[in-house]
Amino acid sequence: MAPLEPDLDRDVIVKHVHRDQPESGGHGRWIVFLGSAKRGELESAQAACVFARLLADLVKRPMWIDHEREGLEPLDPGSIRGGTCC
Repeated sequence: MAPLEPDLDRDVIVKHVHRDQPESGGHGRWIVFLGSAKRGELESAQAACVFARLLADLVKRPMWIDHEREGLEPLDPGSIRGGTCC
């Protein structure tokens, strides 16, 4: 079986933007994308993951976390309950 690969045009992706990056506005933020379209910007990883899970359920697409140095990793919906996914 081939490894699962993200569809960057259709899947839900959660990305952490650090304070020193220009797009963060000076604050660490978690940004949720549906494909290349930004759908939300939140202050906490847990809030971003809950929003991303709801969005993924709505559009029936998988969700991913974008680890800057390690690439995209699929997120398990069960990892969000009672904690953080990121």
